[in-house]
Amino acid sequence: MIDVKEVSRLLKTEGPSNIICREFELKPKSIAMYIAAMANTTEGYIIVGATKEEKGFRLNNISRTFNFKGVIEAAIRLLSNNPKVEYETIFIEGKHLFAVRVYKSPKEILLDGKLYVVENNEAVKIDGGRIMDMTKVFIVHGHDNAAKQETARFIERLGLNAIILHEQVNQGKTIIEKIEENTNVGFAIVLYTPCDLGKAKDDLDLKDRARQNVIFEHGYLTGKLGRQRVSALVKGNVEKPNDISGVVYIDMDNGGGWKVSLAREMKSVGYDIDMNKIS
Repeated sequence: MIDVKEVSRLLKTEGPSNIICREFELKPKSIAMYIAAMANTTEGYIIVGATKEEKGFRLNNISRTFNFKGVIEAAIRLLSNNPKVEYETIFIEGKHLFAVRVYKSPKEILLDGKLYVVENNEAVKIDGGRIMDMTKVFIVHGHDNAAKQETARFIERLGLNAIILHEQVNQGKTIIEKIEENTNVGFAIVLYTPCDLGKAKDDLDLKDRARQNVIFEHGYLTGKLGRQRVSALVKGNVEKPNDISGVVYIDMDNGGGWKVSLAREMKSVGYDIDMNKIS
């Protein structure tokens, strides 16, 4: 049973991560891609008859004679596993919409052997069939224990698991092996804290810098997860790598405004974030 009130609320919410609204190609393979992406990412809705705009969504209408049920059933048959779905025609603000509720799958759902997840209201193919754990956030840090703890506790307050490398068991693994094993996550936070000093050869003054391992892991995670899934929290006047476009840097201000910015970045790539938990 579709919760019409919940769908209506999501349609009025700015940038909800668990709803896909767009102009769909109403063919089984196209719909199967979106069902698989949602099932691999989070419980949510696919809405036919509404399109995303800059602020909110525009409600259009649907043909009440089109065989949506047949398309959905054919789409599910194309998937590697059968996700749990519910679907029906709903009525919101004088418009008929077709809603598909997709539940989070405990197993990877593949379409033609490919893995899809939801990002920014779209289905995105993950190269190599690597699933991302959207309940975890990996934290890269230097020697600033206070910044590390504050960030980790914030992540946990959002109902997510903070993954800190030195807290994970070694089992005889090297550092790089531990990084590889623990970074199949949907998002990473890199803490740029003033732990080191350095300068260019011809400069006179030393500058605050993050630890070298922090810079290395930032680059590694950007390559593995994609730059949209990595944000750097910058504390103080720390020197940052230059000539790198598209990298997100957030000032770790004393007022806590960084928490809102960080939550929005996570929400934009599909994390289920309750903004009311931010304080």
